[in-house]
Amino acid sequence: MVSPVSSITRAATRRINEPLNVLTFPTHERYESMMAKCGHNFYAYRAEGIKDWNTNYAPVPENYFLLDPELGENQIPDHVDFDVILSQNKFGQYQIAKKMAGLLHLPMISLEHTLPVPNWGSDILEPIRNMRGHLNLFISRHSIEAWGWEEGKDTLVITHGVDTELFKPDKSIEREDHALSVVNDWINRDWCCGFNIWQNVIKDLPHRVLGDTPGLSEPASSTQDLVSAYQSSRIFLNTSTISPIPTVLLEAMSCGCAVVSTETCMIPEVIEHGVNGFMSNDENELKQYVVDLLNDEDLAKQMGEAARETIVKRFSVDKFASKWDFILHSASKKVFLG
Repeated sequence: MVSPVSSITRAATRRINEPLNVLTFPTHERYESMMAKCGHNFYAYRAEGIKDWNTNYAPVPENYFLLDPELGENQIPDHVDFDVILSQNKFGQYQIAKKMAGLLHLPMISLEHTLPVPNWGSDILEPIRNMRGHLNLFISRHSIEAWGWEEGKDTLVITHGVDTELFKPDKSIEREDHALSVVNDWINRDWCCGFNIWQNVIKDLPHRVLGDTPGLSEPASSTQDLVSAYQSSRIFLNTSTISPIPTVLLEAMSCGCAVVSTETCMIPEVIEHGVNGFMSNDENELKQYVVDLLNDEDLAKQMGEAARETIVKRFSVDKFASKWDFILHSASKKVFLG
């Protein structure tokens, strides 16, 4: 394993414009693809119980290196001097990252993508809430509140980014009269992704589903396959109930789909009802919005254009990458700004 002395020396001698070296874990392929656009080098620690990178969701970026899990702790290259460790969940990653941060004398960022499960008691929640890094990140203010934290100098929000040049409308593709939904393992994750809600809303209406859900749907074969599905769908239907902000919703908006969604978590911060999409937690209302958009192509086009504009203005990959560049540099210097 790399020596802690090299990490300390690295912090003192690193050149100003030199890319940072970040030790992290494969977690969320498209999120990490966007994060890698900040230009730093990411080394992904792999181990049993930690998901691996799925290239169907996104290709591995050139500056993102998958380490060899067969080597255990020795997979951390001794020729790389690391600057910061990034954990992206509290269920396996945090424990490894915390240990490595102590051994290598490195600052640790703890990023949380998820929300607490509703039926968790304090015996589960309190230990998780006490899992802190030198810098703690959440993907929405709703997430901070749900976990019982407060925004401050060491606790920040960094919202998603979308590659708006990849996820964009294609005027040469005719949109089909159906509502697209994209969810993995949907039936088993009804509690957070609203499978039963979707069934009630979409009944007798034209629809398409992508995602790894046995007996229901297959995942897109590639990122471009997913983009094409967005581009050829008039409507995108999201029925999530416990998800800080579904990445697929942002991608669909970026591709110009007219979106219909449940009104949960961070979604009201993204969708302006009746302007760039429709929201409701009433199944009958959701169904009616889908019907209205199926029957009114001009309305769907207007909504889709407004949705695209929202993503370009607020969730561009340039803004996202710039935020990550700032955060990683701040963490590497142990300078945390509120």
